Amino acid sequence: MDKKRFWPFLLVIPLVTASAVGWFTLPEELVMQTGVDGQPSNIMPKLVGLLIPVAVGLLGAGIASSEGREKHLAGFITLAVAAVITGLAFFMNL
Repeated sequence: MDKKRFWPFLLVIPLVTASAVGWFTLPEELVMQTGVDGQPSNIMPKLVGLLIPVAVGLLGAGIASSEGREKHLAGFITLAVAAVITGLAFFMNL
């Protein structure tokens, strides 16, 4: 077993940290999408809204650490998407 394959999971740590910080700083319901008119179009409970980026990040880390080299880029792109989701959740709710 190659230990280097599992280092992408270290990139999930900032996502978990951001979720922990968000638990204490964000409101109970999170705006996740806004409509064209600028009004909230998708609101979800804080727990779900904070766990989605972590789940997406874990999926990306799993893909990035797979044996197939052609999947590595897709995994890192998925991790980047998780980071963007986290950033947007904070931006729209603070």
